Amino acid sequence: MKRIAFAFATIGTVFAVLAQYAITNDWAWFRVFHTLGFIGYILIISAAAFFSLMFIHQLSRDEKVRMRNRTMDIDGSIDV
Repeated sequence: MKRIAFAFATIGTVFAVLAQYAITNDWAWFRVFHTLGFIGYILIISAAAFFSLMFIHQLSRDEKVRMRNRTMDIDGSIDV
């Protein structure tokens, strides 16, 4: 899933740059490239959202493990 999100971010960046280049240089089919640029922005935002959620999930998992380890005594009993 990480590879797909990274590929989406890369392809989205290429689409966005290509669209900006097409608009700047007044290409004949700039409307098509403008649409591709919009799709590129959507891909970039989707990849950023995936990586953000993955980071938050990892922090949550680490916090749960830390809390569980903190409540255990050396002999294995649980403090309440």
